[in-house]
Amino acid sequence: MHLIFYLFVFVIIGNGVHMHMCLWSPMQRGEFDISTPGAHPCYRKIAPCGNINASSSSPRTSLVAGSKYNVEFQQNLNHYYTGQPGTLDVSFAVGLNPSENDFRVLHSFSDYNSMNQITQTNFSIEINLPNEPCNECVLRVRYLSNNPEEADHGTTFHQCSDIKLTQGSLNTLKEDKEHKIELIKKINKQRNDDPHDCCVPDSYVNAFFHSIPAIDYRSEGLIFYDQKARQMRVTVTVNGGHGNTTYDSVFDMWMNFTSGYQYYYNRNTGKCDLYGLDYWNDWCFGNKYNQSEDFVAADIPCSSPFGPSHQCNQWRNGEFLFETYASDKCLPSSISRPSGERINYVEGRIGPILPSTFVPNPACLKQKKMKHASPRWMQFHF
Repeated sequence: MHLIFYLFVFVIIGNGVHMHMCLWSPMQRGEFDISTPGAHPCYRKIAPCGNINASSSSPRTSLVAGSKYNVEFQQNLNHYYTGQPGTLDVSFAVGLNPSENDFRVLHSFSDYNSMNQITQTNFSIEINLPNEPCNECVLRVRYLSNNPEEADHGTTFHQCSDIKLTQGSLNTLKEDKEHKIELIKKINKQRNDDPHDCCVPDSYVNAFFHSIPAIDYRSEGLIFYDQKARQMRVTVTVNGGHGNTTYDSVFDMWMNFTSGYQYYYNRNTGKCDLYGLDYWNDWCFGNKYNQSEDFVAADIPCSSPFGPSHQCNQWRNGEFLFETYASDKCLPSSISRPSGERINYVEGRIGPILPSTFVPNPACLKQKKMKHASPRWMQFHF
């Protein structure tokens, strides 16, 4: 379990429907909308393309065969499942409306554990486009969550984009073949446990500072984690906290995994939203605990400004680099991405947390309308 809140500025809260993934480069089929809460175009599960077919007159993005291209999309909700961690992938098929068997994977990477399912994360993935000119072909992004809580119409989310590949001036067949071989190696790689893999203390409180320089975003707050009680609380102030919106207010999140309820409270407006939680995940690092992370290094200088005089251990999951202080306590130090986005943790306090910490604001206890919950959650609670 890794505490990553507001990984991108688009923290769009659901409004009674599921929203899990949207693709804009190249533009997805059908409607596209991430500007309002509950954007239905981001929820498409039926293979191979979310039950949306194309026609010969459908809008089509023209790209160069054999060239490199950045696929850009957003994971709208995080459904990490430690029982069988999921993946995200980019695939390609020739044809107007190809079948599932026609698609071949160009790039695949592991899901990451953000802990908070309402976290939304943007990805920009560089791929090698096939060196196969075609007038009608499809580029697809999938989120294979493997989470049984999300099992209506399966546990995979799809977005397809109609493209055209034109003949390029360079022959990149060799490069494309080498890329496919490397992809197969990565997919088949045996993930190994490491003696440094660890979990944070059962009862732990710390502070965090989150920054995204590219969009001048910053937030800070406190994390209360109680493994035995299966409860968490997070307080966060976004961009100074002087406004009323997702981008500039102050929030409390109470998560009770025994009851299955998560409350999301805006202190400045007094509004509280209710969510149904997925499964509890321990706050751990490394493949030993099914976190889809490979151990990188031990006892190296911490990259966090709060720990330059300390030594850290590192794990990596794709572009996410996780650091903990190099001690038997497994205290988190930072999370970073190549884009410059960082979450720095301040070494916190180990020990019991007052039960009153996990009691939601009275306004939340009055909330009965569910913003988002999985079909399985709804089955057992209503």
